[in-house]
Amino acid sequence: MKRVLFPITMLLLCLTGLFTACIDDSFTTSSNDVLEFSVDTINFDTIFTDEGTATRSLKVYNRSDKSLRISSINLGKGDNSGFVVNVDGLSGTAFSNTELRGNDSLFIFIMANMAETGQLQPVEARDSIVFVTNGVTQHVKLLAQTQDAKRVKGLVVNGDSLLTAEKPFIVYDSLVVAHDATLTIEPGATLYFHNGASLQVYGRLVAEGQPGLPVTLRGDRLDRMFDNLPYNNLAGQWGGIRFHEGSYDNRITHAMVRGTTWGIVCDSTDLSHTTLTIHNSIIHNSTANLLDIACNRVRITNSELSDAGGSVISIRRGYADITHTTIVNYYFYDMIKGAIVHTPTCEELIEWGVHLTLNNCLIAGNASPLSEGDFTGSDVYLNSCLIAGVEGSDDANFIHTMWNGEPKFWLIDRENYLYDYRIGSPESAAVGWGATAYANDSTAVDMYGVSRLERVDVGAYQFTIPSPSYEEKEDKAL
Repeated sequence: MKRVLFPITMLLLCLTGLFTACIDDSFTTSSNDVLEFSVDTINFDTIFTDEGTATRSLKVYNRSDKSLRISSINLGKGDNSGFVVNVDGLSGTAFSNTELRGNDSLFIFIMANMAETGQLQPVEARDSIVFVTNGVTQHVKLLAQTQDAKRVKGLVVNGDSLLTAEKPFIVYDSLVVAHDATLTIEPGATLYFHNGASLQVYGRLVAEGQPGLPVTLRGDRLDRMFDNLPYNNLAGQWGGIRFHEGSYDNRITHAMVRGTTWGIVCDSTDLSHTTLTIHNSIIHNSTANLLDIACNRVRITNSELSDAGGSVISIRRGYADITHTTIVNYYFYDMIKGAIVHTPTCEELIEWGVHLTLNNCLIAGNASPLSEGDFTGSDVYLNSCLIAGVEGSDDANFIHTMWNGEPKFWLIDRENYLYDYRIGSPESAAVGWGATAYANDSTAVDMYGVSRLERVDVGAYQFTIPSPSYEEKEDKAL
């Protein structure tokens, strides 16, 4: 056995020496041999001050066959920088004599933790990572928009209170509005909810923005899961809004509520009062149902309700009057588990006294538009609505319906997680289908202020040329 092992051992030693000889461990000192980078700028977008960020990465390449000795890797502002880099497992602001073998690469990780600025508006932070190799200096820029914020942890609002738009709020745990208290949110205010946080309303919520100054309720992740997927586009970033029993006269107007886990839930309460009014608002993206109505009164006008892992609207009992609303479900991130508009069975609708009216509404998506069953004898009525994806015929519950109509939305890009549910073509079946009887009072103009007096389109949006930009829809038009 020893006679066999000895030749094998010698062969392995020779092969090891041969492969080792292929690696050139000599260092090049030529100024022509410098570094290459995966990007020239690391942009953190907007970050909150006094709060650490997610980690960004930079890949550094040595394209030479010989090794490079990077004399220094420094942050331009040194210890005064709000950025921190990690090189070879060590965090800091300055590193020296970092070696990088020929045709090899190195990952550098960058984080940020900026000091409070004392300013109301975002302040730009700039720095750079400075590399010196063979006497040649190279820079990779670092950028961030830093925003001071007010932090709210386990706050219970026991009396009438106002949240101003002066600075955004970051909400941890739950923000609770107690019985007999009213929480008013000022136009232009933004509430960023941390993972698991929610808004629990036992009293009253008045979230009333203005055109160009919407109230925004969203998750607090400002970074991206992927380059083309901001966390702001994902559901499940925070809990949602729950209106508890005894909560009445809540108003959400000119608002954006997005990225929730369980959406907006309205608990059973006295039907003689209106629990919730939603107007000129976008409620978007929930892991479960987007709007869950138990036994109460809800009124929705000129709004977009879009995308949910469950149903967009689920009504079990009570009254819901919905006019000029775009109700769509193209939920991108999982299989949709319910009809776009979910109702009980016909027998339950009659027995439980469910009253659901949809006027000049647009219903479309990748799920069944309505729960299966017959509405005959119930108080469920769809007047001058467009229902995409199904054929049908009018009866006592469906009046002047556009069956299997093509809405031709402005944008649905699943690959890049982009959506824009405004009418995008004059050939849309929604154009001109609406009934003039429902374009009055608060619905005489759409969410953008476009008049419905000459032509009534179905849904929240009138078709216009040119259409407002996507950014305007997100930030300005509510």
